Amino acid sequence: MKKLFRPTEYYRPMTVEEAVSLLAKYGERARPIAGGTDLLVEKPEVECLVDITRLGLNYVKSEGDHLKIGAATTLSEVLDSKLLKREPYSVLWEEASRMGDPSIRNTATVGGNICSAVPSADFPPGLIALEAKAKILNPTGERTVTLEEFFLGPRKTVLQKGELLAEIQVPPQPARTAAVFLKKGRTRRDIALVNAAVRVTLGLNGACEDARIVLGAVAPTPLRAGKAEALVKGRKLEASLVEEAAETASEETRPISDVRASAEYRRELSRVFVKHALTQAADKALRGG
Repeated sequence: MKKLFRPTEYYRPMTVEEAVSLLAKYGERARPIAGGTDLLVEKPEVECLVDITRLGLNYVKSEGDHLKIGAATTLSEVLDSKLLKREPYSVLWEEASRMGDPSIRNTATVGGNICSAVPSADFPPGLIALEAKAKILNPTGERTVTLEEFFLGPRKTVLQKGELLAEIQVPPQPARTAAVFLKKGRTRRDIALVNAAVRVTLGLNGACEDARIVLGAVAPTPLRAGKAEALVKGRKLEASLVEEAAETASEETRPISDVRASAEYRRELSRVFVKHALTQAADKALRGG
């Protein structure tokens, strides 16, 4: 019989320092909560909830030359942000638009989707494609890690005792850069069977100066298709090259078969997604985003 989720302690701190102190005190028995759409159905061992909704961590803002997103920002707040409707940041808007129904988007948060660390999560591929970093607070200060390094395995992250994901930081993006997000679920807003985010930067001669290809639900953590990226850099994204890169990316995946899809289907869908995403991103970058 499945153990029920029945925490015995609930705190709603007013400061980040208090929240981090509580997380450190209770250790593995505590979890931060904002929307709770994933936590409430997946963590029966949690005894203490630390509510972070009063900490001012819900925002999307431009600070200096960086884009910053608070961990408690809801999906609806992402969709309302004008900053995320321009290239290449619109890849994050696209991700949010494909997650759940309005009731879920009004509750679920960016940080929650990331910290759940499920292979099918939708936000990580786009953020990794944009070279985002995670700002993590702890009792002695803070540290920053790339989002690519944040994930250790299914439902495992680099977060340690007393640490709290506070913010996602996206560095400035080069000119002539665009990004695309594609997803296949059993329904439009169901969890991903496969998802993909591709970012492309074109030079003045039309060749690909840089590319980041990230796939979800095809490996234990979000997967950078490094061989496919290397293949297209410095070359024009003609149809034959895109086909070769897509095939290479599919060969880099490590999917499993489960009740949702077979490994073979996920591998083939990865090939199709990379092909279309590379083509679409290159076209948008060529047109100036």
